[in-house]
Amino acid sequence: MQEHTNNNFINALKIKEHAKYQFKYCPYCGEKDSFIFNNIKIFKCSKCNRTYFTNPASAVGVIIETPIGIVFVERKFEPKKGYIDTPGGFCEPYERAEETATREILEETSIKLDKVTFLMSGVNEYVYDGIMYVTTDIFFYAKLDYIPDVSANDDALEVIFIKRDDIDLEKIAFESSKEALSYYIKNL
Repeated sequence: MQEHTNNNFINALKIKEHAKYQFKYCPYCGEKDSFIFNNIKIFKCSKCNRTYFTNPASAVGVIIETPIGIVFVERKFEPKKGYIDTPGGFCEPYERAEETATREILEETSIKLDKVTFLMSGVNEYVYDGIMYVTTDIFFYAKLDYIPDVSANDDALEVIFIKRDDIDLEKIAFESSKEALSYYIKNL
């Protein structure tokens, strides 16, 4: 099996919230400190030989352009509480990414989208409750020819509209969102 690594991955191994520092007991046999970690994604118990994988979680973000600007949400919770981001969230088990996109948009902003179009994918580190999760973020976009009625719900503290030229990437919560917004603005 060929493993993919890059500098971001190598640097992530140094973060104290990385899974290799968090998991101490084998969930199958209960042995403490028995894991052999391949420094990529595989934990193997030296006592019972069970193998555990730490593959990325899937998440989505949606860039929604309206006549008065792009829709953003201010994050209500950590990580990155108070930062702004494209609305979105984690995929539920057995949920298609497009379904996640429309569900999350409705949950966070009250905007009902019938269709989203794939834009690009990115990677992200998401530290939650002391554990770092690596995510594969899937970005979509939608263009609306009207100003939608919005209300902040779920993980969103506030829904705001920002014109393309006024977006400050330093205020965007996650690196993958910054990349997707930059790509969108430059190409669409």
